[in-house]
Amino acid sequence: MVKMKLGSLVAAVVLICACSLPGCASHAPESSDPSAQEIKTDSDRMFEKMKQEERERARRTEPTPR
Repeated sequence: MVKMKLGSLVAAVVLICACSLPGCASHAPESSDPSAQEIKTDSDRMFEKMKQEERERARRTEPTPR
């Protein structure tokens, strides 16, 4: 009786492991290197944000007319 329960448990663990392996293998690895277009887009966005922050900072430091 104990051998049957142990065998069933081992079979269940093996079955679960065997079913989970194809799921891990099916994911295609993502490219770790961004394309030139992605780099350009990201840098353009960053420079636009910096320009906007500089404009806002300049507006805050301008003396208000009296």
